[in-house]
Amino acid sequence: MSHSTALPAEPRRRALRPARGAQPDLMDELRLALRRGQLRLAYQPIHRMRGADPSSFEALLRWRHPVLGDVAPEHFIDLAERSGLILEIGDWAFRAAAAECRRLRATSGRAVHVAINVSPLQLSSRTTVQLWLRHLQDIDLPPDAISVEITERVMVRHPEAAAGQLRLLADAGVRIALDDFGVGYSNLAMLGQLPVHALKFDRSLTQALVDSERHRTIACSVVDMAHRLRMQVVAEGIERTAQAALTHEMGFDFGQGYWYGRPLSAAQAEQWLRAA
Repeated sequence: MSHSTALPAEPRRRALRPARGAQPDLMDELRLALRRGQLRLAYQPIHRMRGADPSSFEALLRWRHPVLGDVAPEHFIDLAERSGLILEIGDWAFRAAAAECRRLRATSGRAVHVAINVSPLQLSSRTTVQLWLRHLQDIDLPPDAISVEITERVMVRHPEAAAGQLRLLADAGVRIALDDFGVGYSNLAMLGQLPVHALKFDRSLTQALVDSERHRTIACSVVDMAHRLRMQVVAEGIERTAQAALTHEMGFDFGQGYWYGRPLSAAQAEQWLRAA
């Protein structure tokens, strides 16, 4: 895939910031959002730097409120986790992403992969993971078609339970990716505790590569370390031609960001696969 110019930066949306007094109302709306069909998944392409055709996406949770408009994830994911709603919402998201992955495989004839973000609370329950694996079997989707993305919060909040559930997923064939790598304090320790298959280099670090030799040195070390551990590395937040060229040159395995593609609807993802 070749690009002659960088995609323009996505317009900054006005983020919804509910006032403290409005917080309970937003919680009530969130409780009803799923059954009202206000939640959806968008699929952002993940570009393979070398080799096979692009066929990977990250499923991103979106909330379109009929009155408030687009509610930014950072303003409702935390609410969902603190209330426990993330269990219901996360289960819906996993099943919806798996179903869409299966559909895209059927319509495109490609081995499509979809990555799904998972919260610490979801991994505190062995039942949840067992139901996910059973669901993949029921819809005849190979477990390695799905990647579960976690952050270091998983180990901070529920270390023993999370590690056990991730091993259960990995043993079944589901791939595990450590998201936001490079911005937390315990990432290196986590690599020895978890069955991690991929590291996702945080977007803030990716965007600093072009102008910072120090960040380039760090990135090269991360890529080398990951490859020695037989892990793949994804550069997040690629928005410019120079970033795409540099991460390719430095040996990153995958790239993700507006330069490769914006989040797409399910129908757009199917069209993207046909045109890629």
